[in-house]
Amino acid sequence: MIRLTTNVLGVFALKNGRVVEEVFFKGSPAEIAGKLRKTSDSACAEELDLLRNMVKTGLKKIAVNQPSRFWGNSLEVELIEDNEKPADLFQIASELGFARKDVENLMHEVNIQLTRESLKVVERDQVLMQAVAALDDIEEVSNKLVERLREWYSIHYPELNNLVESHETYAQLVRDVGLRANYTQEKLKLEPGFKDRLTAEALNSVGSDFDEKDVEAVSSIALNLAEIYKTQKKIEGYIGVLMEETAPNLSALVGPLLGARLIKLSNGLQRMATLPASTLQILGAEDAFFRFLKTGKKPPKHGIIFQHPEIRNASRQTRGKLARTLASKLAVAARIDAYKGEYIGEKLKEDFEKRVKTLKK
Repeated sequence: MIRLTTNVLGVFALKNGRVVEEVFFKGSPAEIAGKLRKTSDSACAEELDLLRNMVKTGLKKIAVNQPSRFWGNSLEVELIEDNEKPADLFQIASELGFARKDVENLMHEVNIQLTRESLKVVERDQVLMQAVAALDDIEEVSNKLVERLREWYSIHYPELNNLVESHETYAQLVRDVGLRANYTQEKLKLEPGFKDRLTAEALNSVGSDFDEKDVEAVSSIALNLAEIYKTQKKIEGYIGVLMEETAPNLSALVGPLLGARLIKLSNGLQRMATLPASTLQILGAEDAFFRFLKTGKKPPKHGIIFQHPEIRNASRQTRGKLARTLASKLAVAARIDAYKGEYIGEKLKEDFEKRVKTLKK
């Protein structure tokens, strides 16, 4: 049986441990590292060249590491899993006339490049976690400020608090309009019906009068809040981009924000990839879980994944089943993203949605 093996020197076809065909890698250690990195989930150009050369000799079957890497390349040869012990690099090098010291030096340089690239992935992972932490801080600050703004401005225009649910819209109105007397048809740039309600309520408000100094002070809070909301949107967009780079399958399955929060709660994508689905299911509900262990009360059915719309909106009878299903998909997505596997995010999402439809019947 002919075996294909790939190492820092290139790609080799072996028969009974002897080299019968080879395609050497060319370029710098960084370029060789890039080729080796590609072989983790797909085939490099040199591997495809060697296989096509072997096909021309009439070969019908060859043993390779992870045959799925070669799918989609129209190779007219049967690829089977190579279950033998990995070929000895130094034996191959000796057979081809390479000095052991030269091979060791090349291995050292290539491994340095591979390590640098793996550290870059970790760094992006850490950057993502910092962005999520920043978003949490922003939300905490904005919630406190908007609560203060609504209480303060309600002294002057209490009816506005019930009329405007959106915190961002509320802050914009206080910033741009100010005094209650300025809520006029000409001043407000809103939908006609909503504008009519605001002007009518302002005209008949039971709130206290504010002077210019009062409204200037409260408007400063509104101004800062409006900027905080802008920053929040920028950070959310940034997290979306980072998730596409770092964990595209997770992002497709549950959205970039929820996916990023799961990575943060797991203390990194690599660690998340090692967690069982049962743990992923209750991430964020640790207090409830430890209470269950201590008191014997019912264990939590879900943690932060409750934020997923399909689980949040599901009936109590189906939430647990959906949470288990989603957690199992998350485990698959995390492992693929952590080890740079192929993109199957849409399929994972589709499978979960099918389960949702089944349980809703």
